Amino acid sequence: SKKVVDVVLSIQPQVSSAGGGKTSEEIVADLAKEIEEKMPRILDRENASKEKDPFAITESGMANSLGTVLGQEMDRFNKLILVVRKSLKDIQMAIQGTIVMSGDLDLMFTRMLNNQVPALWERYAYPSLKPLAGWVKDFLERVEFMDRWLCDGEPNSFWLSGLFFPQGFLTGALQNHARKTQIAVDRLNFGFNMSSVTDVAELEGQPENGIYIHGLYLVCAQFDLEKKMLIESSPGSMFAELPVIHFEPVENYNPPTENYECPLYKTSVRAGVLSTTGQSTNYVLNMSIPIHPDTDPDFWILQGTA
Repeated sequence: SKKVVDVVLSIQPQVSSAGGGKTSEEIVADLAKEIEEKMPRILDRENASKEKDPFAITESGMANSLGTVLGQEMDRFNKLILVVRKSLKDIQMAIQGTIVMSGDLDLMFTRMLNNQVPALWERYAYPSLKPLAGWVKDFLERVEFMDRWLCDGEPNSFWLSGLFFPQGFLTGALQNHARKTQIAVDRLNFGFNMSSVTDVAELEGQPENGIYIHGLYLVCAQFDLEKKMLIESSPGSMFAELPVIHFEPVENYNPPTENYECPLYKTSVRAGVLSTTGQSTNYVLNMSIPIHPDTDPDFWILQGTA
């Protein structure tokens, strides 16, 4: 259905009707200027917190793997910020006739007019299904989260879905625990402790072992905060937010057979490109979640819960 809508939008007339309304050029120029004014600053290591330096050596005397992940994420976000900022300037100049309207800029013009994310941005961005307005809002929130991590130190809870490469982040968390406990990292896996906390501001600090994660959503199910288990979705509800989850590294972890192994994906499309690991690039990991005693894991598999 999304492809059909995209095709319909791509063939619709781009000339506004007579009546004093804005032309297509004016609409796109105003939108580009509005987004440009909201663009965040570049993430600079010089702004890192001195008291809670995210790149500092850990208590075990080893490098902080999460600091390495932060540096890699900053590089990716900075590249995207520069691409978006430059293309917004270029599209405004092209509309004014100052520079030539290239093929990329012409496609960007059409997509912005249709409230779609320009393909030029998607090349450097994270997977996202949001329209342009929602994408810009989400992008600014992601950069703000990275900036707080950089300037204020590691947060109590990490926004996993706000990262470019969540798989690398989770591996970094396991490496930190392995160095802290002297347990081989290949013997560690995450156990999942579901909390009843929905507001990260209520957290008093970081867990002793592992990390807190927020920003995940369920499809085809919802989570009962009181009973701490999966239940069927409410009528008419497509998505349900999960509470803060404690990802705790466990040696030789075997998930409880009575729990549902819920797959975690970056986007609701679930499909992705087959990576060198033999898994989809859209797939992150399986989360072991308690389920209602009247159901079994096969029930949630048939529901398509993820």
